[in-house]
Amino acid sequence: MALSSDEKLKNFAGEAMNEAKKISGEIKEQNEREMREKSEEGEKKINAKINNYIRHETETIKKEKSLEISQAEIKAKQEYFKYIDSVSSRVFESVAAKLRDFAGSAEYIDYLTRCCVNVMEKTGTAIEVSYMPKDEETVAGTVKSNLEKISGDISRAEFVKDEAIKSGGLRFFEREKNLFVNDVFDEKAERARELLHAIIGPYFTGVI
Repeated sequence: MALSSDEKLKNFAGEAMNEAKKISGEIKEQNEREMREKSEEGEKKINAKINNYIRHETETIKKEKSLEISQAEIKAKQEYFKYIDSVSSRVFESVAAKLRDFAGSAEYIDYLTRCCVNVMEKTGTAIEVSYMPKDEETVAGTVKSNLEKISGDISRAEFVKDEAIKSGGLRFFEREKNLFVNDVFDEKAERARELLHAIIGPYFTGVI
């Protein structure tokens, strides 16, 4: 049985998150290994110096090493934050490419139609439906035609172009009940980006 558009989107989101977790785990493992190596090397150097210098010289060396380690930690954290942005960019560049492909497919028209039907079943047809300008021909033509066949009279529905919508999807607003439904890809991608940062962020900030 062929997967539905919603299932494909869920599978795609799962693949993106699994890839992000995999990359985060590899980076964490590499960092822990490097920190162990640095720690072992530092201990050997300090012990060698303790055996050859008086206490005052040893304390001086410890202070110097402490400063070096602090500076190394600061530099490492800066690099880890760069990694966060790098991982996020790689994942969401792939997301954006797949969304563009999806928005140009016949399945996308079915997806928009189902979104409208689902919302109208709950709120009625007196709603404002916002869409990205690129979808004007699709929404004003095929989607509205599909809705008339499925939901009947949709004359109370207002379809509005929204320049703020860049990637696709729809935004719904029912004025009488003040209900707002956001099914825009831009906002979904941003929420996913925030979740990704929340997942991988502790690996970078907590390993030092």
